[in-house]
Amino acid sequence: MTSSTAAPESTDPAPESHAKRSSKPSMTRFWIRRIAVFLLALIAVTGIWFAVTFVPYVRDSQGEPTSVLLATWGRDHGLGSVVAAAEDFYYAHFDTTPVGGKPTESANFGSDTTPTPSATGGNAPSPSPTTSAAARPHLNPPPTLVSPVKDGALQDEGVWQPVASKVDGMHAIYATRVRPDAIHTSVLASLMWIDTKLAKSMYVPGYIEPGGPNPYDGALPEKLWPDVLANTNGAFRIQDSQGGYIYNGKSIVPMVDGQATLAIDSKGHMTVGTWGRDITPNSDVVVARQNLALIIDHGQSRVKSGDGFRWGATTHGESAAWRSAIGERADGSLVYIGSPGLTAQAMADTLISAGVQRAMVLDMNNWWVAGFYFKHDASGQPLCHKLDPNIQESCNRFLNRYKRDSLQFLAN
Repeated sequence: MTSSTAAPESTDPAPESHAKRSSKPSMTRFWIRRIAVFLLALIAVTGIWFAVTFVPYVRDSQGEPTSVLLATWGRDHGLGSVVAAAEDFYYAHFDTTPVGGKPTESANFGSDTTPTPSATGGNAPSPSPTTSAAARPHLNPPPTLVSPVKDGALQDEGVWQPVASKVDGMHAIYATRVRPDAIHTSVLASLMWIDTKLAKSMYVPGYIEPGGPNPYDGALPEKLWPDVLANTNGAFRIQDSQGGYIYNGKSIVPMVDGQATLAIDSKGHMTVGTWGRDITPNSDVVVARQNLALIIDHGQSRVKSGDGFRWGATTHGESAAWRSAIGERADGSLVYIGSPGLTAQAMADTLISAGVQRAMVLDMNNWWVAGFYFKHDASGQPLCHKLDPNIQESCNRFLNRYKRDSLQFLAN
Protein backbone atom coordinates (compact mmCIF):
# COMPACT_ATOMS: atom_id res chain seq x y z
CA MET A 1 0.00 0.00 0.00
CA THR A 2 1.27 3.29 -0.88
CA SER A 3 0.94 6.05 1.64
CA SER A 4 -0.54 9.39 0.62
CA THR A 5 0.09 12.79 2.12
CA ALA A 6 -2.87 15.07 2.65
CA ALA A 7 -2.66 18.33 0.67
CA PRO A 8 -2.07 21.38 2.86
CA GLU A 9 -5.04 23.55 3.42
CA SER A 10 -5.09 26.73 1.39
CA THR A 11 -4.38 29.94 3.35
CA ASP A 12 -6.00 32.15 0.73
CA PRO A 13 -9.19 33.82 1.87
CA ALA A 14 -12.39 32.60 0.44
CA PRO A 15 -13.24 34.26 -2.90
CA GLU A 16 -16.22 35.97 -1.32
CA SER A 17 -14.10 37.49 1.49
CA HIS A 18 -11.45 38.68 -1.00
CA ALA A 19 -14.09 40.39 -3.08
CA LYS A 20 -15.49 42.19 -0.07
CA ARG A 21 -12.03 43.39 1.04
CA SER A 22 -10.99 44.57 -2.40
CA SER A 23 -14.27 46.46 -2.86
CA LYS A 24 -13.57 48.83 0.08
CA PRO A 25 -10.79 50.81 -1.67
CA SER A 26 -12.95 50.97 -4.75
CA MET A 27 -15.88 52.39 -2.83
CA THR A 28 -13.58 54.91 -1.11
CA ARG A 29 -12.20 56.04 -4.45
CA PHE A 30 -15.73 56.23 -5.81
CA TRP A 31 -16.92 58.58 -3.03
CA ILE A 32 -13.76 60.68 -3.22
CA ARG A 33 -14.38 61.14 -6.94
CA ARG A 34 -18.03 61.97 -6.30
CA ILE A 35 -17.15 64.57 -3.67
CA ALA A 36 -14.39 66.06 -5.86
CA VAL A 37 -16.75 66.34 -8.81
CA PHE A 38 -19.40 67.94 -6.58
CA LEU A 39 -16.92 70.48 -5.18
CA LEU A 40 -15.59 71.32 -8.63
CA ALA A 41 -19.12 71.77 -9.91
CA LEU A 42 -19.99 73.93 -6.90
CA ILE A 43 -16.90 76.07 -7.46
CA ALA A 44 -17.71 76.39 -11.17
CA VAL A 45 -21.35 77.35 -10.51
CA THR A 46 -20.31 79.82 -7.79
CA GLY A 47 -17.69 81.31 -10.10
CA ILE A 48 -20.21 81.72 -12.90
CA TRP A 49 -22.78 83.24 -10.52
CA PHE A 50 -20.17 85.64 -9.13
CA ALA A 51 -19.05 86.65 -12.62
CA VAL A 52 -22.60 87.24 -13.80
CA THR A 53 -23.55 89.26 -10.72
CA PHE A 54 -20.25 91.17 -10.57
CA VAL A 55 -20.16 92.27 -14.21
CA PRO A 56 -22.75 95.07 -13.70
CA TYR A 57 -20.58 96.56 -10.95
CA VAL A 58 -17.55 96.61 -13.25
CA ARG A 59 -19.59 98.01 -16.14
CA ASP A 60 -20.94 100.79 -13.92
CA SER A 61 -17.76 101.41 -11.93
CA GLN A 62 -17.00 105.02 -12.96
CA GLY A 63 -13.34 104.36 -12.19
CA GLU A 64 -13.82 102.75 -8.77
CA PRO A 65 -11.02 100.36 -7.73
CA THR A 66 -11.71 96.64 -7.48
CA SER A 67 -11.69 96.71 -3.67
CA VAL A 68 -14.55 99.24 -3.66
CA LEU A 69 -16.52 97.21 -6.21
CA LEU A 70 -16.07 94.02 -4.18
CA ALA A 71 -17.19 95.75 -0.98
CA THR A 72 -20.30 97.13 -2.68
CA TRP A 73 -21.07 93.75 -4.25
CA GLY A 74 -20.67 92.05 -0.87
CA ARG A 75 -23.05 94.46 0.88
CA ASP A 76 -25.60 94.00 -1.87
CA HIS A 77 -25.43 90.21 -1.49
CA GLY A 78 -25.91 89.83 2.25
CA LEU A 79 -22.25 90.01 3.26
CA GLY A 80 -22.37 93.39 4.99
CA SER A 81 -21.01 92.08 8.31
CA VAL A 82 -18.19 90.27 6.50
CA VAL A 83 -17.29 93.43 4.56
CA ALA A 84 -17.35 95.51 7.76
CA ALA A 85 -15.07 93.05 9.53
CA ALA A 86 -12.71 93.01 6.56
CA GLU A 87 -12.60 96.81 6.49
CA ASP A 88 -11.91 96.97 10.22
CA PHE A 89 -9.05 94.49 9.79
CA TYR A 90 -7.74 96.43 6.79
CA TYR A 91 -7.68 99.77 8.59
CA ALA A 92 -6.20 98.20 11.73
CA HIS A 93 -3.38 96.27 10.04
CA PHE A 94 -2.75 97.56 6.52
CA ASP A 95 -4.03 101.07 5.82
CA THR A 96 -3.03 102.39 9.22
CA THR A 97 -2.77 106.09 9.98
CA PRO A 98 0.75 106.78 11.26
CA VAL A 99 1.35 108.09 14.75
CA GLY A 100 3.30 111.32 14.94
CA GLY A 101 4.95 113.05 12.01
CA LYS A 102 4.09 116.22 10.11
CA PRO A 103 1.58 116.75 7.28
CA THR A 104 2.91 116.77 3.74
CA GLU A 105 0.01 118.97 2.61
CA SER A 106 -0.19 122.70 3.19
CA ALA A 107 -2.85 124.35 5.34
CA ASN A 108 -2.97 127.22 2.83
CA PHE A 109 -5.48 127.07 -0.02
CA GLY A 110 -3.58 129.37 -2.36
CA SER A 111 -2.35 132.91 -2.75
CA ASP A 112 -5.76 134.10 -3.99
CA THR A 113 -7.41 133.15 -0.70
CA THR A 114 -5.62 135.46 1.72
CA PRO A 115 -7.75 135.47 4.91
CA THR A 116 -9.14 138.71 6.28
CA PRO A 117 -9.08 138.77 10.12
CA SER A 118 -12.33 139.63 11.84
CA ALA A 119 -12.93 141.32 15.16
CA THR A 120 -14.07 138.00 16.64
CA GLY A 121 -10.80 136.29 15.86
CA GLY A 122 -12.14 134.55 12.77
CA ASN A 123 -12.29 135.80 9.23
CA ALA A 124 -14.90 138.10 7.77
CA PRO A 125 -16.00 137.93 4.12
CA SER A 126 -14.01 140.16 1.79
CA PRO A 127 -15.28 143.75 1.74
CA SER A 128 -17.74 144.37 -1.05
CA PRO A 129 -16.79 146.88 -3.74
CA THR A 130 -20.33 148.26 -3.79
CA THR A 131 -22.64 149.70 -1.17
CA SER A 132 -25.55 147.47 -2.23
CA ALA A 133 -23.50 144.30 -1.83
CA ALA A 134 -22.22 145.39 1.56
CA ALA A 135 -25.78 145.89 2.72
CA ARG A 136 -26.76 142.34 1.84
CA PRO A 137 -27.22 140.10 4.91
CA HIS A 138 -24.40 137.60 5.37
CA LEU A 139 -22.68 135.60 8.09
CA ASN A 140 -19.14 135.53 9.41
CA PRO A 141 -17.10 132.31 9.41
CA PRO A 142 -16.10 130.73 12.72
CA PRO A 143 -13.10 131.90 14.75
CA THR A 144 -9.74 130.36 13.89
CA LEU A 145 -9.62 126.72 15.00
CA VAL A 146 -7.07 125.85 17.67
CA SER A 147 -5.01 122.80 16.80
CA PRO A 148 -4.98 120.05 19.45
CA VAL A 149 -1.29 119.59 18.59
CA LYS A 150 0.60 121.90 20.94
CA ASP A 151 4.06 121.59 19.38
CA GLY A 152 5.12 122.45 15.85
CA ALA A 153 2.52 124.97 14.74
CA LEU A 154 1.75 124.98 11.02
CA GLN A 155 1.36 128.14 9.00
CA ASP A 156 -2.33 128.96 8.41
CA GLU A 157 -3.50 125.91 10.35
CA GLY A 158 -7.08 126.45 11.49
CA VAL A 159 -7.35 129.79 9.67
CA TRP A 160 -10.55 130.16 7.61
CA GLN A 161 -9.66 131.19 4.08
CA PRO A 162 -12.17 132.41 1.47
CA VAL A 163 -12.45 130.08 -1.51
CA ALA A 164 -14.81 129.70 -4.46
CA SER A 165 -16.45 132.47 -6.46
CA LYS A 166 -17.98 135.44 -4.70
CA VAL A 167 -21.70 136.15 -4.36
CA ASP A 168 -22.48 139.83 -4.89
CA GLY A 169 -18.86 140.63 -4.13
CA MET A 170 -18.71 138.53 -0.95
CA HIS A 171 -17.33 135.09 -0.23
CA ALA A 172 -19.92 132.50 0.75
CA ILE A 173 -17.49 129.58 1.11
CA TYR A 174 -14.49 129.44 3.45
CA ALA A 175 -12.15 126.51 4.06
CA THR A 176 -9.52 125.52 6.58
CA ARG A 177 -7.26 122.62 7.48
CA VAL A 178 -6.34 121.58 11.01
CA ARG A 179 -4.86 118.49 12.64
CA PRO A 180 -7.80 116.65 14.24
CA ASP A 181 -5.97 115.02 17.15
CA ALA A 182 -2.65 115.06 18.95
CA ILE A 183 -1.77 111.47 18.03
CA HIS A 184 -2.00 111.27 14.23
CA THR A 185 -0.14 114.54 13.75
CA SER A 186 0.59 113.98 10.05
CA VAL A 187 -3.13 114.17 9.20
CA LEU A 188 -4.93 117.37 8.26
CA ALA A 189 -8.71 117.54 8.49
CA SER A 190 -10.23 119.71 5.75
CA LEU A 191 -13.36 121.71 6.56
CA MET A 192 -15.63 123.91 4.47
CA TRP A 193 -17.93 126.59 5.91
CA ILE A 194 -21.07 127.64 3.98
CA ASP A 195 -22.79 130.99 4.49
CA THR A 196 -26.47 130.04 4.22
CA LYS A 197 -27.52 133.64 3.58
CA LEU A 198 -25.39 133.81 0.43
CA ALA A 199 -25.66 130.17 -0.64
CA LYS A 200 -28.62 127.81 -0.96
CA SER A 201 -28.57 124.03 -0.78
CA MET A 202 -29.68 121.48 -3.34
CA TYR A 203 -29.85 117.71 -3.08
CA VAL A 204 -29.09 115.68 -6.22
CA PRO A 205 -29.99 111.96 -6.04
CA GLY A 206 -27.53 109.60 -7.69
CA TYR A 207 -28.81 107.45 -10.51
CA ILE A 208 -28.51 104.45 -8.17
CA GLU A 209 -28.49 105.79 -4.60
CA PRO A 210 -30.64 106.34 -2.64
CA GLY A 211 -33.28 105.16 -5.12
CA GLY A 212 -36.60 106.68 -6.05
CA PRO A 213 -37.05 109.67 -8.38
CA ASN A 214 -33.95 110.78 -10.24
CA PRO A 215 -34.86 113.76 -12.44
CA TYR A 216 -31.24 114.84 -13.06
CA ASP A 217 -29.69 111.39 -13.76
CA GLY A 218 -27.24 111.98 -10.93
CA ALA A 219 -25.82 115.24 -12.37
CA LEU A 220 -26.13 118.90 -11.49
CA PRO A 221 -28.07 120.49 -14.40
CA GLU A 222 -25.68 122.46 -16.61
CA LYS A 223 -27.88 125.55 -16.39
CA LEU A 224 -26.87 125.71 -12.69
CA TRP A 225 -23.13 125.34 -13.26
CA PRO A 226 -22.53 129.13 -13.27
CA ASP A 227 -24.07 129.22 -9.77
CA VAL A 228 -22.31 126.28 -8.15
CA LEU A 229 -19.97 127.24 -5.30
CA ALA A 230 -19.27 123.83 -3.75
CA ASN A 231 -20.49 120.25 -3.65
CA THR A 232 -19.88 117.23 -1.45
CA ASN A 233 -20.66 113.55 -1.11
CA GLY A 234 -23.97 112.45 0.35
CA ALA A 235 -24.70 109.83 3.00
CA PHE A 236 -24.46 106.04 3.34
CA ARG A 237 -26.38 103.79 1.02
CA ILE A 238 -30.01 103.95 2.12
CA GLN A 239 -30.06 100.31 3.31
CA ASP A 240 -27.11 101.04 5.62
CA SER A 241 -28.38 104.40 6.89
CA GLN A 242 -30.87 103.13 9.52
CA GLY A 243 -33.16 105.88 8.31
CA GLY A 244 -35.54 107.18 5.68
CA TYR A 245 -35.69 109.52 2.72
CA ILE A 246 -38.07 112.17 1.40
CA TYR A 247 -37.73 113.67 -2.08
CA ASN A 248 -39.88 116.44 -3.57
CA GLY A 249 -42.02 116.25 -0.44
CA LYS A 250 -42.87 112.57 -0.96
CA SER A 251 -41.80 109.69 1.26
CA ILE A 252 -39.49 107.33 -0.64
CA VAL A 253 -38.28 105.37 2.40
CA PRO A 254 -40.16 105.84 5.70
CA MET A 255 -38.52 108.29 8.07
CA VAL A 256 -37.43 107.12 11.53
CA ASP A 257 -38.12 109.24 14.60
CA GLY A 258 -35.01 110.29 16.51
CA GLN A 259 -32.55 109.68 13.68
CA ALA A 260 -30.13 112.28 12.34
CA THR A 261 -31.63 114.16 9.41
CA LEU A 262 -30.58 116.80 6.94
CA ALA A 263 -33.57 118.59 5.47
CA ILE A 264 -33.86 121.19 2.71
CA ASP A 265 -36.91 123.46 2.42
CA SER A 266 -38.46 125.10 -0.63
CA LYS A 267 -36.09 128.08 -0.36
CA GLY A 268 -32.98 125.91 -0.37
CA HIS A 269 -32.23 126.27 3.34
CA MET A 270 -30.64 123.19 4.89
CA THR A 271 -31.20 122.16 8.51
CA VAL A 272 -29.38 119.38 10.37
CA GLY A 273 -31.13 117.87 13.36
CA THR A 274 -33.26 115.06 14.73
CA TRP A 275 -36.42 113.95 12.94
CA GLY A 276 -39.46 114.58 15.13
CA ARG A 277 -37.70 117.15 17.32
CA ASP A 278 -35.79 119.69 15.19
CA ILE A 279 -37.47 118.72 11.91
CA THR A 280 -41.08 117.58 11.70
CA PRO A 281 -43.31 116.20 8.95
CA ASN A 282 -45.40 119.37 9.16
CA SER A 283 -42.47 121.67 8.35
CA ASP A 284 -41.57 122.85 4.84
CA VAL A 285 -39.54 119.76 3.92
CA VAL A 286 -38.79 119.22 0.24
CA VAL A 287 -35.87 116.83 0.80
CA ALA A 288 -34.94 114.89 3.93
CA ARG A 289 -32.13 112.35 4.15
CA GLN A 290 -31.38 110.36 7.29
CA ASN A 291 -28.13 108.68 8.33
CA LEU A 292 -27.64 107.03 11.73
CA ALA A 293 -27.98 109.12 14.90
CA LEU A 294 -26.57 112.62 15.41
CA ILE A 295 -22.84 112.56 15.96
CA ILE A 296 -23.09 115.97 17.72
CA ASP A 297 -26.12 117.28 19.58
CA HIS A 298 -26.38 120.53 21.58
CA GLY A 299 -22.71 121.14 20.79
CA GLN A 300 -21.65 117.92 22.53
CA SER A 301 -20.17 114.76 21.06
CA ARG A 302 -22.49 111.79 21.19
CA VAL A 303 -19.57 109.53 20.30
CA LYS A 304 -17.80 110.37 23.54
CA SER A 305 -20.89 110.05 25.70
CA GLY A 306 -22.24 107.00 23.90
CA ASP A 307 -25.66 108.65 24.12
CA GLY A 308 -27.55 106.50 21.65
CA PHE A 309 -24.87 106.72 18.98
CA ARG A 310 -24.63 103.67 16.71
CA TRP A 311 -22.23 103.56 13.82
CA GLY A 312 -24.16 101.27 11.48
CA ALA A 313 -23.37 98.40 9.12
CA THR A 314 -19.89 99.60 8.25
CA THR A 315 -16.48 100.22 9.75
CA HIS A 316 -16.85 101.19 13.41
CA GLY A 317 -16.01 104.64 14.66
CA GLU A 318 -12.71 103.77 16.32
CA SER A 319 -10.79 103.22 13.09
CA ALA A 320 -8.84 106.17 11.69
CA ALA A 321 -10.23 106.30 8.16
CA TRP A 322 -11.70 108.57 5.50
CA ARG A 323 -14.85 110.03 7.03
CA SER A 324 -17.21 112.92 6.37
CA ALA A 325 -20.02 114.75 8.12
CA ILE A 326 -22.05 117.94 7.90
CA GLY A 327 -23.14 120.11 10.79
CA GLU A 328 -25.12 123.24 11.57
CA ARG A 329 -23.95 126.15 13.71
CA ALA A 330 -26.15 128.28 15.94
CA ASP A 331 -26.37 131.00 13.26
CA GLY A 332 -27.63 128.52 10.66
CA SER A 333 -24.39 128.29 8.70
CA LEU A 334 -23.10 124.86 7.73
CA VAL A 335 -19.76 123.11 8.16
CA TYR A 336 -18.65 120.09 6.11
CA ILE A 337 -15.67 117.94 7.04
CA GLY A 338 -14.11 115.29 4.82
CA SER A 339 -10.63 113.91 5.39
CA PRO A 340 -8.48 110.80 5.81
CA GLY A 341 -7.28 109.52 9.15
CA LEU A 342 -10.33 110.55 11.18
CA THR A 343 -11.82 108.59 14.03
CA ALA A 344 -15.46 109.32 14.76
CA GLN A 345 -14.42 111.09 17.94
CA ALA A 346 -11.77 113.26 16.26
CA MET A 347 -14.27 114.20 13.56
CA ALA A 348 -16.85 115.23 16.16
CA ASP A 349 -14.29 117.18 18.21
CA THR A 350 -13.09 119.08 15.14
CA LEU A 351 -16.63 120.07 14.17
CA ILE A 352 -17.37 121.16 17.74
CA SER A 353 -14.29 123.40 17.64
CA ALA A 354 -15.91 125.05 14.60
CA GLY A 355 -19.01 125.83 16.64
CA VAL A 356 -21.22 123.06 15.25
CA GLN A 357 -24.29 122.37 17.40
CA ARG A 358 -25.76 119.39 15.53
CA ALA A 359 -24.04 117.14 12.99
CA MET A 360 -24.87 114.12 10.88
CA VAL A 361 -22.41 111.56 9.55
CA LEU A 362 -22.14 111.40 5.76
CA ASP A 363 -20.35 108.74 3.70
CA MET A 364 -16.96 107.23 4.53
CA ASN A 365 -14.02 105.32 2.99
CA ASN A 366 -11.42 106.66 0.62
CA TRP A 367 -13.51 106.59 -2.56
CA TRP A 368 -16.80 108.00 -1.30
CA VAL A 369 -15.56 110.99 0.71
CA ALA A 370 -15.18 113.99 -1.60
CA GLY A 371 -15.69 117.74 -1.28
CA PHE A 372 -15.02 120.40 -3.93
CA TYR A 373 -15.29 124.16 -4.33
CA PHE A 374 -15.51 126.15 -7.55
CA LYS A 375 -14.30 129.34 -9.12
CA HIS A 376 -15.63 130.38 -12.53
CA ASP A 377 -13.98 131.58 -15.71
CA ALA A 378 -15.19 134.55 -17.76
CA SER A 379 -17.79 132.42 -19.50
CA GLY A 380 -19.25 131.14 -16.24
CA GLN A 381 -17.79 127.64 -16.48
CA PRO A 382 -16.90 126.19 -13.05
CA LEU A 383 -13.23 125.50 -12.30
CA CYS A 384 -13.02 122.75 -9.70
CA HIS A 385 -10.69 122.58 -6.67
CA LYS A 386 -10.40 119.66 -4.27
CA LEU A 387 -11.03 120.46 -0.62
CA ASP A 388 -8.47 117.79 0.31
CA PRO A 389 -5.65 117.11 -2.18
CA ASN A 390 -5.87 113.35 -1.48
CA ILE A 391 -9.44 113.02 -2.78
CA GLN A 392 -9.57 110.37 -5.48
CA GLU A 393 -11.05 110.47 -8.96
CA SER A 394 -12.38 113.38 -10.97
CA CYS A 395 -12.72 116.83 -9.45
CA ASN A 396 -15.98 117.31 -11.40
CA ARG A 397 -17.50 114.14 -9.98
CA PHE A 398 -20.72 115.73 -8.69
CA LEU A 399 -21.24 117.99 -11.68
CA ASN A 400 -21.57 115.04 -14.03
CA ARG A 401 -23.70 111.89 -14.02
CA TYR A 402 -22.96 110.02 -10.82
CA LYS A 403 -24.36 106.95 -9.07
CA ARG A 404 -24.38 108.30 -5.50
CA ASP A 405 -26.20 111.31 -4.07
CA SER A 406 -24.52 114.70 -3.60
CA LEU A 407 -25.07 117.98 -1.76
CA GLN A 408 -24.80 121.09 -3.93
CA PHE A 409 -24.32 124.64 -2.70
CA LEU A 410 -25.33 127.38 -5.14
CA ALA A 411 -25.17 131.16 -5.15
CA ASN A 412 -28.40 132.44 -3.64
